[in-house]
Amino acid sequence: MLEKVIIGTNIKEINLIDYLFSNQKTKFAVETQKLNFLRKQYDEAVEYLENELKITSEQENKNLKKEEQLKKIITYFDNAKGLIEGKEEVLKRTKDLYINALKEYEQTQLRMHILNLSIIILLFILFYVSKYFITKKIDNEEKLFKIRKALNITFFVIILVVVIFFNIGNIIYAATLIGVIAAAMTISMKEYLQSMAAWFQLVIGGQIQIGDRILININNNPVIGEVIAISLFKTTLYESINNTTSAQTKIAGRIVFIANSLFVNNYVFNYTHDKMKTIYDMIELCIPFSTDTQKAETIAAEVAYEMTEKYMEVASKQFQSMRKRYDMRSREFRPRIHLIPDTKEPFFVLRIWYVAPYHQIMELKSQLSQKVVKRLLDEGISFYTK
Repeated sequence: MLEKVIIGTNIKEINLIDYLFSNQKTKFAVETQKLNFLRKQYDEAVEYLENELKITSEQENKNLKKEEQLKKIITYFDNAKGLIEGKEEVLKRTKDLYINALKEYEQTQLRMHILNLSIIILLFILFYVSKYFITKKIDNEEKLFKIRKALNITFFVIILVVVIFFNIGNIIYAATLIGVIAAAMTISMKEYLQSMAAWFQLVIGGQIQIGDRILININNNPVIGEVIAISLFKTTLYESINNTTSAQTKIAGRIVFIANSLFVNNYVFNYTHDKMKTIYDMIELCIPFSTDTQKAETIAAEVAYEMTEKYMEVASKQFQSMRKRYDMRSREFRPRIHLIPDTKEPFFVLRIWYVAPYHQIMELKSQLSQKVVKRLLDEGISFYTK
């Protein structure tokens, strides 16, 4: 039973977490209760043994063996009394040391912690009051967005500096606290930090510049337009008329705001990177199996070559500029004609690939489609219909 009374004699330095969540007063009370109960049982046991010895000694027919045994047991208990008294002394001394350390902490560091916390709460109140009045006075949403973000960053920096200043005396505690705050800021401002990193990459890397036409897939939805602004947190596009907007959204001319963080984990297609301002576009026509495919292919190639010859020369010059920057093999920009059989219906898909300037994709597609269709019909080549 004596071994169940555990007394830790080492009193470590008290901090705010220990004060709030690891108060040792309850533990001392439990150990004191255990020791008092043990002392009571000890006294009762000794009293019982002494009474038993007295009764045995006063009997007419003495039991010498029992009397001797009782004397040995009483002697053993007398020797054990010092152990109980020693534990009581250690418990009292340790409890007094802890109470003194607790009072000293309450009179010094706890007051400082309360003052620090009060200052931080006051900063929070001032921050939200300032934010409220600024929101009321500014009507421009874009300007308000920038001011809010600047205020948020400034506030977090001020709080971080204040916390470091308050804990400058305890380097380990300050480092731990800074790590916790930095982790919390990283989690809460993850998108903003990613946007800032992406902005840095966009500005320094030069993969995307103002005036470029780009396509970015966001949740499998293509967004395409010309870059008109690149700010710290977002990139602004002007939605253009093109194949994607014609076939899918069927609307164009909108201003699109894209968070820079989306450039980190999404594919981005640049139509106008560096000096390359031309791309390959395609027209698809369906002709039956019975058609003279050789003739159809020749006509399509002639019309495409005739209408895109000037763009081929431009693309070739632009590509030579690209080769100075990237390791790319030489390439021809002549029209490509492919005849692919359909897997379900009896017709060929006539695919005409040709070079087009990025800002005239739809116009050139319209003109080229009309000419190819007219030439094919004039030559007696019909199109597939069910």
